[in-house]
Amino acid sequence: MPKFTWISIFLVFCLGHAASGQLVWPTESKAFAQGKPRSEFIQPTVSGVPKSGEFGDVRNNGYRFHEGIDIKPVRKNRKGEPLDDIYAAMDGRVAMVNRIAGNSSYGRYVVLVHPHLDVEIYTLYAHLAEVDASIVKGIEVKSGSRLGKMGRSATYAIGRAQAHLHFEVGLRLSDSFDKWYRTQKYKEKNFFGNYNGMNLIGFDPLDFYEAAKENRLKRGIAGYLDSLPTALVVRIYTRSTPQFVKIYPNLVYQNGNDCGWDIHFTWYGLPKKFERIKDPRLGAKEGDVEILKYDAGQLKRKCRKMMKIDKKGQCVPTRDLISTLRKIFL
Repeated sequence: MPKFTWISIFLVFCLGHAASGQLVWPTESKAFAQGKPRSEFIQPTVSGVPKSGEFGDVRNNGYRFHEGIDIKPVRKNRKGEPLDDIYAAMDGRVAMVNRIAGNSSYGRYVVLVHPHLDVEIYTLYAHLAEVDASIVKGIEVKSGSRLGKMGRSATYAIGRAQAHLHFEVGLRLSDSFDKWYRTQKYKEKNFFGNYNGMNLIGFDPLDFYEAAKENRLKRGIAGYLDSLPTALVVRIYTRSTPQFVKIYPNLVYQNGNDCGWDIHFTWYGLPKKFERIKDPRLGAKEGDVEILKYDAGQLKRKCRKMMKIDKKGQCVPTRDLISTLRKIFL
């Protein structure tokens, strides 16, 4: 019997009204399914701080963001290298495979998309020692399918003691990311298309699994995202319809004016809801950006700052927010 199957018995959840599926833990660890403390399965950085392997502003004393969670191995060889198999968290399709460790800070990694859900999310499996030969772009995989083996591949050094699976769940900002990438004049080629990490915006995988375990996904992915706290609402006046709206129609509310969008963001920049503008400002011009409202408590962070207050007391977007909007409205 495959090692993942025993775990999956504990993790069969409703994933929306229109579709259901099996959500399995992506490694051999049984600790989460057994309700053990996070320290039993989360791999901290070399700092040893337990929270440093979790999602969010958990690194460098809160100044560095971590997009996913790091899961520690349960098996190692005599040299201390991990032996854990890595599994597809849900049914899906292989969207991207990188087998060359030196091409990305993710090292060898695989991205799956899950179109059977009410909102098509991605899952990402990084720092692999190897990718299974059968895993190639475009193939369909079942929940629990082996993707590869846990490792510590990256463009930087990961010690044996910190080997882990970096695991993400989230959305992509655009399906024309390479167009934005070329405008930045980076020296490196974009090897990863729309699944470059700069085009991916995650939400907390551990909270997502806990929501599933606690039966909090009754309204599907759209309902789950809607339940995440809104940190700010940004209004952009434009006649264009971004690809994000076309990719994720269940996150969009069209009942309004076609002169632009009100975008609801989490504190770290996840666009969780798009709404057509209901009360446009007289004289607004194409490309105008306004911050309609914000939650000061949600924005008290040291990293991923999305807005600031200028000398006149006005809310203004930061470079991070402007960059995100440019990716969305290519």
